[in-house]
Amino acid sequence: MRGAATGAGLRCDLRDPGNHAWRAYYPSDWAWEFLRRHQDYRADWRAATPRSPPRVLLRDGTLLIRLRRRYPRAERWGLYAFADPSHPTRTTPVFWLPTVSRRILRARCDMGTDLPHAMTLARFRAERSALIGVDGTPVVAFRNGCSAGLVAPGWHVLTRPAAMTFELDGFNGFSAQIEGLRLLHRLTLPAPLAPVARPAVKANERLFQALTALDGSLAGRSYREIATTIFGQQRVARDWNSASRFLKDRTRRLVARGHALMNGGYRDLLS
Repeated sequence: MRGAATGAGLRCDLRDPGNHAWRAYYPSDWAWEFLRRHQDYRADWRAATPRSPPRVLLRDGTLLIRLRRRYPRAERWGLYAFADPSHPTRTTPVFWLPTVSRRILRARCDMGTDLPHAMTLARFRAERSALIGVDGTPVVAFRNGCSAGLVAPGWHVLTRPAAMTFELDGFNGFSAQIEGLRLLHRLTLPAPLAPVARPAVKANERLFQALTALDGSLAGRSYREIATTIFGQQRVARDWNSASRFLKDRTRRLVARGHALMNGGYRDLLS
């Protein structure tokens, strides 16, 4: 797949004074930020019909998207359906395929009457969006300071209660699946939500720098201009021509990593 030319509205704008939203980003947030910059993804989205499937808001507050057909081109990118690439993370529902994100759990659901442990989606104290594929299987995404996903075959009416039996994919991605279970359980607790483990600031800072470097590269900026955006004018003036070449090499590595993450590496962030 080719690289991309950054379009209007896609450029990284998180360096505004006082804007540190990126510090709280989770892997799925970063994955979407890198993917939505890819020219081929944007071209596939523009060619899709419809580009964004219609949405309805269920009475319990869950946003629902029902697919009338599959989107093979979206599946190539690891998605059930296309999300609008002009929207940054957390402003549009993005549904990753379970084969891409190991934090998406699977549960067999039973909607029989008088079942013990049956529960409703409204019990999950989180922002909820759901997608029902052409096979009738619901996929639910939860967000409340963290993100988790659930594939729920058998939950045919999402506003009604269902009893869930979780399935683990052997030991494949076992730790990620267990962490996903912990997150889902946390969202059902009646007590105030305990603090969730925050993303590692250093890891997020490196991803943010790679994203900034990618945007500069896609906009045709020189390595020095990119370095000035990331590290500041004073540091670049002092260190750019130093004998160690540290700042030059670091900037090149950030640009290379940004392109690698856009060109498929975003999937590694979800594993």
